[in-house]
Amino acid sequence: MSFTPTLKEAVQRVDGAVSASIIGIDGMPVEEYAVEKIINLDDLSAESSQLMKNIDNAAQSLGLGDAGEFSIISDLCGIIMRKINNEYYLALIIRPDGNFGKGRFVLKTMVARLEKEF
Repeated sequence: MSFTPTLKEAVQRVDGAVSASIIGIDGMPVEEYAVEKIINLDDLSAESSQLMKNIDNAAQSLGLGDAGEFSIISDLCGIIMRKINNEYYLALIIRPDGNFGKGRFVLKTMVARLEKEF
């Protein structure tokens, strides 16, 4: 199955969004869609693998349960990552002036659709 239509929809629905990617917890990219590459999505996949594990471990250690979402906001862009399941994440990359609230909402609705496929 191709996830490109879902990733494209996520990017199109959020003002300032430029790319979306499904990333395995092992750091391997599953699929991506980009209208603009602010960052290298392969590098994001590789670097975020350990970060996802560390955030989930921290949430567990604090008694918060599973970490379902996290964001990184920098001068260059914002990255919102939402857990699809224990093995996969959905990432949305947004320009600094983009709509991060809508991005979080769209990821939540997209993950609900994607869960059935994983």
